[in-house]
Amino acid sequence: MRAWTARTVLAMALVAGVALAPAPPGGGRGGRVPTGFERRGGTTWTTLSQERDLLRDLVSASPGPERAGWGAARVTVSRVGTSARGRALELITVAGTSTVPEPVRVLFVCGQHGDEPAGREACLKLVRDLAADRSPAGRRLLERVTVLVLATPNPDGLVAGTRTTAEGVDLNRGHVAVSSPEARAIRRVLREARPHIVHDLHEFDVPTGTYPTPTLYLWPRNLNVAPELRSLAVELARDRIGTALPAAGWAAGVYGEGTAGRQLGGDADERLLRNAAGLNHAVAVLVEIARRPISALERADPGLLGRRRVAAHLVAARATLRMAAERGDTIVAAVHASRERAVHGGGPVYFDGADNVPVGRTAVAPMPCAYRLTPAGYADAWAALTAHGIRVEPDLRVETAQPAGAMAALLLDPRARFAVAEATPLPCAGGSPATGDES
Repeated sequence: MRAWTARTVLAMALVAGVALAPAPPGGGRGGRVPTGFERRGGTTWTTLSQERDLLRDLVSASPGPERAGWGAARVTVSRVGTSARGRALELITVAGTSTVPEPVRVLFVCGQHGDEPAGREACLKLVRDLAADRSPAGRRLLERVTVLVLATPNPDGLVAGTRTTAEGVDLNRGHVAVSSPEARAIRRVLREARPHIVHDLHEFDVPTGTYPTPTLYLWPRNLNVAPELRSLAVELARDRIGTALPAAGWAAGVYGEGTAGRQLGGDADERLLRNAAGLNHAVAVLVEIARRPISALERADPGLLGRRRVAAHLVAARATLRMAAERGDTIVAAVHASRERAVHGGGPVYFDGADNVPVGRTAVAPMPCAYRLTPAGYADAWAALTAHGIRVEPDLRVETAQPAGAMAALLLDPRARFAVAEATPLPCAGGSPATGDES
């Protein structure tokens, strides 16, 4: 791990374009209203009430539809669910006046784990800065990109300072069964907003030296994700985020690849958001920032530690927005192609393996044309099928020729690791349409 001096920390702040110094109590840079985190110099996190106040101010200052073409960003907030403890789960939208046939919709999911708050702070700052940006570059960005933000997807965990929800659910292991209200809210956004890019923000807290770098990134490794979407996700993670973070002063590496060649995580588990979002036809990326101090300066100054964690997440988020603006046509076309291919069905389905696992060790089978549920199986699977938008025929048959066909197989096939109900695979008339072989 490199040694961090005061000069290095200052240089990182300048490159990142993020203030690492505490915000003045009367307002932020350029008249921007500071978050609670900024008001206290990064020593404590923005509270839920402060978040509500900030969003209320941004919405009230936002131009109405009749003035949306004046160059200012329009901010809206909509309720998409309720946590187990009754707290609101809200989706923030920042948009401008589109100049392209289909703006790229970028969804930031900013804090699935309640004890990883830096991503949430970065998202609140990002929303505030986008709303206040009147520059030509800011206007051009929002002409091409619509920004969707789930700033606090686990409010109960945030308040309690716990990784899990109030029900003890690890939200980032809940995107198949979708059994918690928080997971259902995220799934609702994926299903209804159909983001082209999903950027998942996390922090890691492992012994020093386990990971060689303080910032990490990863793409969907699940083999059921369309190859063109995975390729774009690799470009976003490795070439964009993995370049922007070192340029700002932080070494970056691939999540799951530890020291001495150890594989620490980052598999193809379809319950993880980066894989589930890829199966939902999105370019998905995970960003993890080291939560522990990475210098003597940070050990001595909790505010500096907090500000570094937030600043690194902001650098990664802005790299995602830059790629969305620059590669929008390619991203939108790849998402549409993936959905269209799924609607026509066919192809193989993978029940394990990953893009970094030898093919010979992967269980792959022809995709059944449908699955037959029993009434009891339908009762078990109904909530998950509904959350994923999977159509069920009146005779309790689930065809795989639909946008969420791969997820249907992972929910219902007896060979799937996280199946939610018993169902019988039905072959296609005249034989299997798939080209994959059992191996």
